[in-house]
Amino acid sequence: MLFKKIFRLFAFVLSLSGSFVSLAQEKNTMLFSFGVITDVQYYDGETAGTRHYRSSPAKLSAITDSLNQQNVDFVIHLGDLIDRNFESFDPLLAILGKLNMPLYHVLGNHDFSVKQEEIKSVPGKLGMPARYYAITHKGVRFILLDGNDQSVYGQKNGSKEHKAAVQKLGSMKLTQAPNAQEWNGGIGGKQLKWLKKQLDDAQQKQERVLIGCHFPLLPEGDAHNLWNDTEIRTLLAGYPHIKAWFNGHNHKGNYGFADGIHYVNFKGIVEKTDTPWSVVEVYADHLIINGFGAEPDRLLD
Repeated sequence: MLFKKIFRLFAFVLSLSGSFVSLAQEKNTMLFSFGVITDVQYYDGETAGTRHYRSSPAKLSAITDSLNQQNVDFVIHLGDLIDRNFESFDPLLAILGKLNMPLYHVLGNHDFSVKQEEIKSVPGKLGMPARYYAITHKGVRFILLDGNDQSVYGQKNGSKEHKAAVQKLGSMKLTQAPNAQEWNGGIGGKQLKWLKKQLDDAQQKQERVLIGCHFPLLPEGDAHNLWNDTEIRTLLAGYPHIKAWFNGHNHKGNYGFADGIHYVNFKGIVEKTDTPWSVVEVYADHLIINGFGAEPDRLLD
């Protein structure tokens, strides 16, 4: 009898050990990966300061080749594919057309540096279903926002939306807000309701959430931040299933952490001669950012 009890106890311990090993293996198994690039910001013009506009197509071509070799599931571009001029899209889209996986765009402020009559054509040119949208991949919801929703450049001059943006920027300047800049934008009321609905739905379905936007929310008081950065951060803080906010815009890059959310500002491709880009690996309980060029590696628990 004593032997049988010892044997059963030993078998029970072994079964627990096997469960722990299985759990550890599950956490260390990559679910999928995706590429991140931002601020290619090309146009056929001379270098200005640290921005090497004409170098961007060659950089993007090299990145495209590397992404195909990495065999990622998809790629996200976080805005500012061009610096100016609608025709600047064409050579870049021809290069990106060589990707072997889906490509999802986020709109940046420079993507609207086009003629007034071309503003509405920008999302369609990039193959976007709308100015903001969401995709779900293997239990993770990617919410891709339009930070130019409220802006003095992203809507046609004289429109109701443009007039409201001019008024909002003027009010921000009166309070000397650091991000009261004409090259920033904000998220309007309609998109805000849509965002909350997406977050509620993802929470109900037990989906983890990653958010992409061109503009940062951190650090507080930064001149590059979204106009309504505090409002958006406060909203996101109430959703524990949000894991990260990815953005571009500040070409130097940055990182912040608040309310359980990682805020990662990826570096701009147009800068200097470096070619920063990333592959993000998604695991059950963490993200790994494999940085290339000037982009650093990061482990996000």
